[in-house]
Amino acid sequence: MMRGMRWLLVVGALCGCGTKAQVTMPETLPVDSGDGGLGGDSGDGGDSGDGGVSGDGGDSGELDCEGIRGMRALFEAQRSFLQERDRYSQDLAEVGFSPAACADGSRAPVPGPGQVAGCQFAYQVTSVTGPPGSSFAAIAQGATGTPAADMTLQIGSSPSQGIFFWLEHSGVRRYVDWNECRPTGSFSAQEFEAVENMGHAFLAMRASFFERDQYPSTLLQAGFVPMGCTDGSSAPLPGPDWVAGCHFAYQVSSVTGSPTPSFTVTAQGAAGTPVADVTLQIGSPSFQTIVFWIERSGVRRYIAWEEREPTRSVCDVQEEEGLIHIQALYTTERAIFQEKDRYSSNFAELGFLPLSCTDGTRPTGPDSSWLGGCRFIYHVELTGPSTFIATARAVSGPIAGTTFQIDETGTRTHSPVRSAACP
Repeated sequence: MMRGMRWLLVVGALCGCGTKAQVTMPETLPVDSGDGGLGGDSGDGGDSGDGGVSGDGGDSGELDCEGIRGMRALFEAQRSFLQERDRYSQDLAEVGFSPAACADGSRAPVPGPGQVAGCQFAYQVTSVTGPPGSSFAAIAQGATGTPAADMTLQIGSSPSQGIFFWLEHSGVRRYVDWNECRPTGSFSAQEFEAVENMGHAFLAMRASFFERDQYPSTLLQAGFVPMGCTDGSSAPLPGPDWVAGCHFAYQVSSVTGSPTPSFTVTAQGAAGTPVADVTLQIGSPSFQTIVFWIERSGVRRYIAWEEREPTRSVCDVQEEEGLIHIQALYTTERAIFQEKDRYSSNFAELGFLPLSCTDGTRPTGPDSSWLGGCRFIYHVELTGPSTFIATARAVSGPIAGTTFQIDETGTRTHSPVRSAACP
């Protein structure tokens, strides 16, 4: 159980769980992932799928994208608030939604109470219902006197539809793809749906394991429910125990129990869509080993863990592996000290085993006292009867050489080494 609790600390950091932060409109440009991060070569492995621009998730104009990004951030803020408070809110300030201003600092005029202004749009929650069928709807209206004046967007969540999201421009209405106007790295917008969802499914399966000491046989048992399309439709289900997203269906395709618990989750593109020939798999063939790949038209490549976050600097995401695990090492050392009045340099005794690369491999260290994760190798030196220094050192990617250290007091040092590939 203690081992499980220690790992949950790491899972929480990986999934971004914790105190709710203010939600704004992130527009960081994607950074090339270089050598592929956690899973080896990140070359795009072939055609991106739908023939569109794979870097931005679509070809919408910048004016459309301002409203789309704002509404997506509003939706995410409401869903986060629901998870914390078991309700949606009519007050956008309460949920932490703050749309971006124009480059010169100006904002659209606020037409009335309850509305918040971005650059060329004003946003408002128009309806909220409580349990048992919680729902909300919000609208974004282009400001009078701006090029967005004849634009309206609406987004919301209802028990029957899941999500709806449309944009109306000069009287013409269309549904908005969730990943439209969003950087998606080397994936098409439709492929990125599955990449992101497979990361969520992996974390849900692992969290379920540490609650029940076994992997669930279905994704519903793990609490994983992917988002459908924004018009209320979803991918057809290939068979029992599948769950439907928008363009992909997902299933736990294999599970084994003790003494070597493992699982595999498969995502299959829906027939009749541009991703019909796309398959993804993620799983844990052994404890703390991860395998994650995408196959397009029979061509397979491993997906680096950091590719799930293309809006962030790849170097920042790669450093996060070392930062998370060095903090986990400190936590486990403190737990050992409370139990046995001593620290330990034995990783097995500590119950410390970081995630592997997404092709299942781990780097080796200078000697057997080091333990490989993916980008980083780890070491604990006992410097006295009740003192230690734990080290995490990057050995691959554009951050190779970067080192984190932490001692028994919790004092952490960071020696960054970044190549020209880092911003």
